[in-house]
Amino acid sequence: MRGNGEGKPVVALDVDGTLGDYHRHFLWFAEQYLDKPMPDAQTINPGERLHRFMGVSLANYRAAKLAFRQGGFKRWMPAYPYASELTTSVRRAGAEVWICTTRPYLRLDNIDPDTREWLRRNNIKYDAVLFGEDKYKELKRQAGGRVAAILDDLPEMYYEANRLFPTWTGYIEETGEPIPLKPGPAIILRDQPYNQHVTPLRRALTLEDAWEHIRHGLASWRAVQRTSGVDLRRQRP
Repeated sequence: MRGNGEGKPVVALDVDGTLGDYHRHFLWFAEQYLDKPMPDAQTINPGERLHRFMGVSLANYRAAKLAFRQGGFKRWMPAYPYASELTTSVRRAGAEVWICTTRPYLRLDNIDPDTREWLRRNNIKYDAVLFGEDKYKELKRQAGGRVAAILDDLPEMYYEANRLFPTWTGYIEETGEPIPLKPGPAIILRDQPYNQHVTPLRRALTLEDAWEHIRHGLASWRAVQRTSGVDLRRQRP
């Protein structure tokens, strides 16, 4: 889904584990569903797959996750402090908020409405929602050089965003020749116990910290626009 502000920079925000306290909420549910004590959500997990961290089989983990999704539990996942204020701040800064989530909306009919209801309940302002495992490929396809900042909690998504958005690129209109421009978007890792093994360029301990990184990303995007003579908004995907 595209936003409407074609000339505005874009800030991409993940949901589960970034704006919302997904892991604590899911572990609470899994403890009831599987009738088995779960580890504390704040326990450091250095990259171990979640079902192993939980001490359950992959089959039982998948069954619990499916029940969690089908039961609409994501509608009342707690939002982190400053989640609403962050999106308001991004919009007041003249940028669009694009929600980017790996939730499988094509496999379960309730994923899209449950996600939008959660956003509504928590007063999360947004201009577009992208779903699926390839969310950042789709973000690049739709927003291109308008992307000024990305915030995610998962290491694999952080690496994927860095791979897809390594630098801003403009084009000479006459020849179509690419011109690499630096810096690229501010790609930020939302601090969590399960991503401590990653050493990112930018880590946000809180959403207030994330806003500071995003604010600098927006300033850099606009500075490149002003000084390069190349319109990043027209960047080719």
